[in-house]
Amino acid sequence: MNQPPLDRAAFLRTLRRCHTEEQLFSRLTFACLAQYDEAQRPELLDDVRGAAYSLRLPAVEYKTDQWLHRCQDAIDTDRDAFLAAANAEARRENDKMRAEQTPVGPGVLADVPLQNVDWLVPDLLPRGELSLLGADGGTGKGLWQAQLIACVTTGKTSGFFPVPPAQTGKVLILAGEDDPGKVLKARLLAAGADMNRVLCLTADDYFQRTGQPLTLKDEALAKFAAKAGPLLLIVDPLQSFLPAGVEMASRNQMRSILLPLKAIAAARQCAVLLVMHSNKKQGVSDRKRLADSSDIWDMARSVLMMGRSNSDGKIYLSHEKSSYSRPQQTVLLHIEDVELDGVRTAQAVFDGYTDKKDADFIKEPRVRQAQTKEDTRDAILNVLAESRLGSMASSELRAAVVKEIGCSDRTYERAYADLVRSGDVKKHTIRQKDGKNRWYSYYSGTSGEVPKL
Repeated sequence: MNQPPLDRAAFLRTLRRCHTEEQLFSRLTFACLAQYDEAQRPELLDDVRGAAYSLRLPAVEYKTDQWLHRCQDAIDTDRDAFLAAANAEARRENDKMRAEQTPVGPGVLADVPLQNVDWLVPDLLPRGELSLLGADGGTGKGLWQAQLIACVTTGKTSGFFPVPPAQTGKVLILAGEDDPGKVLKARLLAAGADMNRVLCLTADDYFQRTGQPLTLKDEALAKFAAKAGPLLLIVDPLQSFLPAGVEMASRNQMRSILLPLKAIAAARQCAVLLVMHSNKKQGVSDRKRLADSSDIWDMARSVLMMGRSNSDGKIYLSHEKSSYSRPQQTVLLHIEDVELDGVRTAQAVFDGYTDKKDADFIKEPRVRQAQTKEDTRDAILNVLAESRLGSMASSELRAAVVKEIGCSDRTYERAYADLVRSGDVKKHTIRQKDGKNRWYSYYSGTSGEVPKL
C-alpha cells in the first residue's frame, strides 16, 4: 500500500471517503492510521470518532475499541494476510474513485461481450434480476411458492419444475403476512423443502425488534442478503415492504424504491421474486390486474399471474412476460389438504399444462360451479387454508366462498355445518368495541387467532 503523506490533512481525506460503518472501521483505515507516528495517533483516533459521530453511529467508543482490538489481533495472527486484505480494500476504493471521476458516456456495443442468461429455474426465473408473481387472494400463491422453495433448496423435480436447478442453495423470505410457525413451515414441509436452507424475516418481527418498519430502501436488507447468501429472495407481499406514503401509481417512486432491490439481485446474483396482490378490477388481465403502477411490470424480467378459471374453477399459473426466453406454458393445479404431526395445512398439486393465458381465463364466462355439498366443503377449507392465520370472520368466509365458486346459500350452510360437526372447522365469537358479538371460523389445527379489535 502506498505510504500517505505524514500529516493530518491526508488522514482526514481518507476519512471523508468513508460513508458507511464498514468503510470507517475497516482494515484499510487501520493500516493508514498505523503508518503515522505514535505521537499523532491519539489525535487521529479522535478524528475517527468524529467521523463515526458524523455518520450517526451508535456506541462510538465501543465500536472504536472493538475495531482497534480486532485489527491488532489480526496483525498479530498474520501480518501479511492483514496487509494483503488492506491493500485489496485500497484497490477497490481507488477503482471506485476513478470510476466516479471518469465521465459517463455511451460505450461501443461492439466492445460489449455476449453473455448467457444465468437461470435459477430454467426459462422462468433469471438470477440477478427481479421477477414478479401476481395473484388474487386464496388462489394458492403461497402453496406454489412452497413448491418453488423445495426445488431451489433440494433440487426436487415435479410437474411444476420438471428440470432441476443448476445449483441448489438458500432461500430468504421477507414475509409481510404469513406467520412462519403457523403457516409457512407446515407448507414448506409438505412440499419437501429443506428447512435448514430457508431463512425468514417477518415485517412484524423486524418492527418489534427495531421499532422501525423494514422497507426495500433500508440498508439492513442488503446486509441480510449479504449474510444469508440466498439463491432466491422472496418479498411477499411487496406492499408490506414499501415505505410509508408511497404511491404505487407513481412510476418515479416505484422505480426509485425497486432500484436498491435490483442492485441486491445483481450484487448477490440471486433471483428476486416480488409477490403482489392483484386489484379488484373486473374483466382486466395481465398488467392491468396489478395495482396501478406499470413500472413494476416493466422492471421485472419475468412475470407470472395466478387466478382461477371461470369455467371449472381450476387454478392456473400463467407466464405472462419473459425478457430472456419464450414464455412457458401455463400450469394448472389444485389444492389438497394434508396433515403433518397433527397440524393441518394444504399443498399445491400439479394437474397439467395449457396454452391458455391469463387473458383467456379472464374472458371465460362465469358458470355455476358448486353443485354439490362436497365442492363447497373443499372450497371452505381452501379459503381458510390460504387466510393469514387460518381464520376469518364467518361472514367474510361465506362471501369469499360464494364469490369464488358460485354456490347457493343453502349449499354453503349445509357444507359449513358438516365441517363444524366433524371438527374440521371451529368457530367462536368475540365481542367488538361497539358491544356486538362477531363470529369467526378457523381451520382445525391452527391457533384460531383473530385480529385484535
